[in-house]
Amino acid sequence: MKRLLLGEHREDILNTLDLTLKHWGYRVLAVPRRERLNKLIRDTAFDLLIINADWLDANHATLEALETCIGKGASLMVLKSRETSPQLPLPHQLLDVPVDIFSLFSAIQQHLEKHPRKNMRLALKLPGMICRHHQCQLGEVLSLSTRGLFMKTGFRLDQGERFRIVLPLMGMKEELELSGKVLYRVHPDPKNNYQQGVGVGFVDLQPNAARLLERYIKTCFREEMSHRRGHHGWHTGALTQGEEDTVLRLPAPMLWETPPAPPQPS
Repeated sequence: MKRLLLGEHREDILNTLDLTLKHWGYRVLAVPRRERLNKLIRDTAFDLLIINADWLDANHATLEALETCIGKGASLMVLKSRETSPQLPLPHQLLDVPVDIFSLFSAIQQHLEKHPRKNMRLALKLPGMICRHHQCQLGEVLSLSTRGLFMKTGFRLDQGERFRIVLPLMGMKEELELSGKVLYRVHPDPKNNYQQGVGVGFVDLQPNAARLLERYIKTCFREEMSHRRGHHGWHTGALTQGEEDTVLRLPAPMLWETPPAPPQPS
């Protein structure tokens, strides 16, 4: 399991990132004091350090220790804390604060995963209407991203087949009608608990529809994490809000449970 060090004195950001990264399956050591973090950088092995930019400013002891760690393969991500960006002599990636959850997911995948996922997926149970050949039938969406979905359906759908999907974005009073293409099929088998369905990629997705999907996924993630038992330190304000929204309150689906289908290429 990958190990992360997280150094940040802003309590809301520290707690939110700590819980989010643990929720994604990583080992995280969150540190609110610079002196303690400096010692951990020198004395522990880690794969990624996420650190407040101010803690690197003119802190030669931290920079020297980091140079050694990065030389051994560790990565560095820096959380902005002021308008100006830090000038560091080390390879690093900057993250804006409040943090965009999609940017964080993408950055973590790139730094820590051998085969990084391109899209953050939302595990849920959402009704969806499949329309083809002048016929429509209800299905059940079990996972959703801004690029596609996985769906259970009674329709016989072949790989490469195109059709229309109608999705209600529960709680947002929005409904999307999208074009989809079957990327893969999953047949019931003991190895996948007899799960069946199709993986669908969106075709010719319009910018407005993409923004709605992103807003829905982002908001549901915030709501799920805010209400998850034991996540009392998670703060919605540490993440960017949905476009044109101050605060969104939606009924949240389940997130990041056991994937409904075997991993497929993004």
